[in-house]
Amino acid sequence: MSSQMLRKSRSEKELMRINVPINEHLPYVEAERDVLIRSRVEIINRIIPLAITAAKALEAPDEYLAEAVEEFQANNLFTDDERQFMESVTTNEQDKINYSWKLESIWVLLWSVGLVPELNSPAKTCDVDLLFDVVLNSSKDDLINKASVKQKSIILDELDFIYRAHWSVRNAQLHGTDIPAALDEGVVYERHYAFNWLVHYMDQEWEEISTDT
Repeated sequence: MSSQMLRKSRSEKELMRINVPINEHLPYVEAERDVLIRSRVEIINRIIPLAITAAKALEAPDEYLAEAVEEFQANNLFTDDERQFMESVTTNEQDKINYSWKLESIWVLLWSVGLVPELNSPAKTCDVDLLFDVVLNSSKDDLINKASVKQKSIILDELDFIYRAHWSVRNAQLHGTDIPAALDEGVVYERHYAFNWLVHYMDQEWEEISTDT
């Protein structure tokens, strides 16, 4: 049995164990030989602007944000959308919600380079205080030096699981049924988004990422 088949089987067994419906006909995720994981520098350079925009979404003081941007030399790390959000004097509530949810993507990226110990249950949101402590109370060099990208097989295991979990969320949404209690729809979406970026899914950049199921 190939590693892709084993990965699919393990994910399905774990989903069934936590009472999450599965779709046996979903395809495999890509094989390890066909996947290129982003480098630790790329990952840290994505974590930093995400953390700063999330801090703004959570209404951190402007002075604090300006200091963070300068400390991390983050001006060149923001996407166009992030830069527009950072420069806006007034922000709408939906933008605040969207950027604060990116904390869940940051958590995946921190986990992928060993800066937080585990992903935890997809039913629960991440430890926000720990996240900001890890990122914003470090220097960029500290983060890069501490970062070590996990083995490709480990990242693909988690991608496979969240990909199949996301199908279950969308299936429930489509049919107007309850989302399984073992899954939080926002956490699942953001994790899938981050994992697809990590593996260069369809060679898409951050603002373009699709989360096909």
